[in-house]
Amino acid sequence: MKHPLFEHSDNYNAWLDGLQWPQGPSSQSQREWLFYSFLLILGSGYTAFALVAWGLGFHAGVLVNSLGIAAILTLGGLRHARIRLAPLVTALLAVTLAQALSITWLTGGIYSATISWLALAALPALLANTQQARILGLAVAWLLILGLYGYALMGGEIAMQIMPKDLIHWHFLMAVVIFGMQLALLYRMNTARNQRLHNMQLNRRNLRQVHQQLKNTQQQKDLFVASVSHELRTPMNAILGLADLIQHEKALNSDVRAKVEDIQKSGEHLLTIINDLLDHAQMEAGRLQVVSEPFNLRETLQNSFQLLKRRAETKPIQYQLSIDPHVPQWVMGDGHRLTQILVNLLGNAIKFTAQGQVELHCSAHIQHTTEPPMAQLRLSVRDTGMGIPTEQQHRVFQSFSQAHHSIARRFGGNGLGLSIAQGLVHAMGGQIGFESQAGQGSTFWVTLDCRLCDVQMGLTPIDDEALSDQAVRILIADDNPLNRQIASLQLRRHLPHAQVTEVEDGLQAFEAVRDGAQFDVILMDVQMPQMDGLNCARKIRTELPEPQCATPIIALTAKSGKEELARCLDCGMNECMHKPFNSRLLAERLLAYVS
Repeated sequence: MKHPLFEHSDNYNAWLDGLQWPQGPSSQSQREWLFYSFLLILGSGYTAFALVAWGLGFHAGVLVNSLGIAAILTLGGLRHARIRLAPLVTALLAVTLAQALSITWLTGGIYSATISWLALAALPALLANTQQARILGLAVAWLLILGLYGYALMGGEIAMQIMPKDLIHWHFLMAVVIFGMQLALLYRMNTARNQRLHNMQLNRRNLRQVHQQLKNTQQQKDLFVASVSHELRTPMNAILGLADLIQHEKALNSDVRAKVEDIQKSGEHLLTIINDLLDHAQMEAGRLQVVSEPFNLRETLQNSFQLLKRRAETKPIQYQLSIDPHVPQWVMGDGHRLTQILVNLLGNAIKFTAQGQVELHCSAHIQHTTEPPMAQLRLSVRDTGMGIPTEQQHRVFQSFSQAHHSIARRFGGNGLGLSIAQGLVHAMGGQIGFESQAGQGSTFWVTLDCRLCDVQMGLTPIDDEALSDQAVRILIADDNPLNRQIASLQLRRHLPHAQVTEVEDGLQAFEAVRDGAQFDVILMDVQMPQMDGLNCARKIRTELPEPQCATPIIALTAKSGKEELARCLDCGMNECMHKPFNSRLLAERLLAYVS
């Protein structure tokens, strides 16, 4: 069934092609109105023609026009008796053509000045239902004219029953009749135009309403994604944090440690799925974002490779990393997103390779002639796994799609990894592709253009011994007591001499700083009752004196995205870390502010 939005446009185009009348009750009444208009105009014209012929003594003309009047009255009576309109339109066309041909024949045939009347006598054909019928009606009129022309060429002679000088009245009457029929058609066209404009206005109004509904739906979706992000990441922070704490207990026996490691791996896998779903929602909304900042490319490649190393060691495969010597150390880009891309590609390669080899390779072409200098990176992940059949390769980068439905049952996965990797690569201005043969493996490649960094601006890793010498005064503000406990325990593991103070909401955090307590760093949750983290940071920055107002504030939030970072920075926070956070990285960030 066609959507109503497109019905009027189809009818309009068809009408322009050949005055095709739209179907429906209103259209039928308009055609009927035009039918009666033609009857009235032609009947009046035939009557005037008959009177002029009577005055000129043109008896054949009187007879022809009288027969035309009788036919017009008959057709009107039949329609009044509810006879179908289609055959009556055909009969009207026949009557009009017959009357015009008769008058033209009687007044000189092809030489007659009334030949124009015969050319326009097929005008009622426009009332026909179909395009074929309209074309046929017009064709008949021109076939009659061509017949008169051929008859004259073959030497046929027609005796004029009325002299050309006496046709002056006929010319005027024909012009009046034709003008009347034109007015009727013009009125019909104007009515159709007004109806079309009215329908277009209705369609525009409906489109505006649909557009507003889509905007509202998108806003609700964004709010839902943000809410789901917070609600899912918060418990994952507790699960992974507790697993990390238990795993580092020195008195833990090997069996329990192995089970805790399984819990942590399963939690990290679940977090990956959550992140994939949230990234997919951002990508669908056109809000998938990347940053451009200095990062250690070689370290990012090694970390990405190491994240999947334990999984690769569970299979009889050679897991290799190859970095060309001229690959730069520091570049501008999004190291976190690059890690996400590589982990997706490496994870798939390991998943679909039962034995053989999985290799991550990186090469670079340095362009020193550009300003600033650029590095054209090519990263490839090659495996000797099951490969992708040619007929399934077009589905590789589709969302929620895998090469075959049995893949999900056999290997798991949600079909989002490669789709998100493609979205991230394109967002970073790069290209992604692959070559694969069934049974011989696959090679996925990524090309990126990155600006070189002259200064190494990253963080220098700090070992555990260096961390243990710091006595950092830390304020943790979080309404979730489990999150506070986990953050405190994790920080004390890296900073054994740290002095940690815990509060439940932003108001208590503000009062703690206001009342004279000295803190080196504040860890501030964003969503809290009484007073949220944003308002608390704003009050600390604007209402407290030095040095309290300058205390570094690190936001801990379960939301992701550039908007969340902008909100935190706008209210005076120094930076933002997302839950679940890496405890060592958090400790390093704390020490960066203390030193």
